[in-house]
Parts: sequence; C-alpha cells; structure tokens
Amino acid sequence: MEDPIRIPKWFHEAIEASRHVAGRDVFFVIGCQKSGTTWVERLLNSHPSVCCMGEGHFSDVAGPMLEQVAKLYNDDARTNYRLSAEGLFAVARLFADQVLNKYLAACEHPEVIRALGDRTPEGAIGVPALDALYPGARFIHIIRDGRDGAVSGWAQLRRQGDDGKFSGFAEYALYFAKDHWVPYVTRARQAAAQIAGRYLELRYETLQADPVAQTRRMLAFLGVDASDEIVGACVDGASFRVVSGGRNPGEEDPKSHYRKGIVGDWKNHFDDETHSRFLKEAGNLLHEIGYADLEQMAGVT
Repeated sequence: MEDPIRIPKWFHEAIEASRHVAGRDVFFVIGCQKSGTTWVERLLNSHPSVCCMGEGHFSDVAGPMLEQVAKLYNDDARTNYRLSAEGLFAVARLFADQVLNKYLAACEHPEVIRALGDRTPEGAIGVPALDALYPGARFIHIIRDGRDGAVSGWAQLRRQGDDGKFSGFAEYALYFAKDHWVPYVTRARQAAAQIAGRYLELRYETLQADPVAQTRRMLAFLGVDASDEIVGACVDGASFRVVSGGRNPGEEDPKSHYRKGIVGDWKNHFDDETHSRFLKEAGNLLHEIGYADLEQMAGVT
C-alpha cells in the first residue's frame, strides 16, 4: 500500500492531470495579436469534441521563468547536483499539463473531448519550444493584414487608456509592425518547415469571406467531425453578430473587443506618411504573403 506521506494527494492529482492531457490531441492556435486568434478559438470551442480556451503562455512566460529558476538553482554554490535540460522540460510539461487540464475541466462534456487546444498569440514566436514540449502537437496559424491589426491594436489601447504611451497612431503603427506583426508572422512561418503536416495557415480575410470552408479546413486538420451540421453550428456560434451582442459587421462599437469586424478598415485610418513608414518596415512581408496584391486590387497605392 502506498504511503500517503511519501506520495501526497496533490502529486497523484498532478499525474492524473497529465494522464488526461496525454489522452487528447494537443494543438495551439497562434498568430500576431489582433489577428483573429480569439475568433478561431470560439469557432473551435463550439465543436463538441474540441476544447480550446485560455492563454497558457507556456513558451513566452512560463518557459523563461522556469529556465531562470533552473539557472539560479544550478548556479548556486550550495547545490550538489544540477537540473538537466530534460529535467527542466519535465517540470515545464507538468506545469503545462496542469493548465491544459483546467481547460478540459471547464468544458461541458470533457469525456468526449478529442482535441485540446491553447490559444496564446505569443506561441507564434515559440513554436519550436511548444513542439518540443508537446511532440506531435498541431499548430493553427492565423494571419491578418498587419495594417488592420495595427488599427485594431490602437483601438484596444485607447479603450484601456494606454494610448498615451505613444505620440499618436503613426508611432504605434510602426511599433506594431516592427515588434509584433513582422517577427510573429516570420518566425511562425519559418518554424512551419520543421513541423510539416502539423501546421495549418489561414488568413483572417479568407476566414471572413468563407467561414464555412475555412472552419471545415480547421476541423479536418484536427481530425474531428467536419460535417455540414457541425461546421454550421461552429460558424453560427462564433459569428460577429453573436459575439458582439447583435451588431452586424461594420457597425462599430469602439468600447468593445469586437469593435467592427471588417476587412480593410486600415484605409480609413492610415494617412500617406503612416502607410509609407509601415510599408518600409513590413512591405516585403506583406508582398511575400500576398497582401500587396490585395492592395493593388483595391486600387490603393
């Protein structure tokens, strides 16, 4: 009989949480902030066999913190042994399993969940670490025109009263391009080559134009039921009208997280100088992934 003092209840619960997670297919929804990760989360979480919620920040917060703890421990002159890289990963995995199991427990019917996902935008710059932590995990990367992302980000800062950190929208747009959109999109796409077959890329604009087809792509990618009935329920449950409380796309509420819900709103906010500076920083990537063509079709120079 096991000694409860030597093996406490909380340790058994931690191992049980890891067992629950190991029985599901883990996936990550990633993408630059303000690119539609929340929308993807709601679409997927509406599926009866999928649980996707929360922001675990495993690669950008928990990982660096645990690495620092391990370094401090290993560098302390009083310690006789050193925590190996594998040991650190074991600690990180136990921690992440605890978080994912909390997501699972929050689902209405956890016993039927096949795919278990985390939606952390910053995962876009941490794909290799997440892949090492969960070998075989799948990644859904949503990309949005960085100019629309900048407009959305600026609106959020204003809602929060944090826009005073910048002299105005032009400065923020340049910051968003340089420190967020370009590195996030670039690093996620670079990592895709190492996880071929487990990386799905979709565009915010295409998802808006045909949410049924794109939702079906995501569900098929996760290996769950993608029948017409299921897809329709997911799309309806995550529609802009539902999440915004009854507004149609284009009807703006600057106080809402779901502000406007349209494509190309950047044209109403970028002046020539702001656009020129943004393109200098992000123009090559915009062109590489096709947004330059969209711009030309819209008659924008």
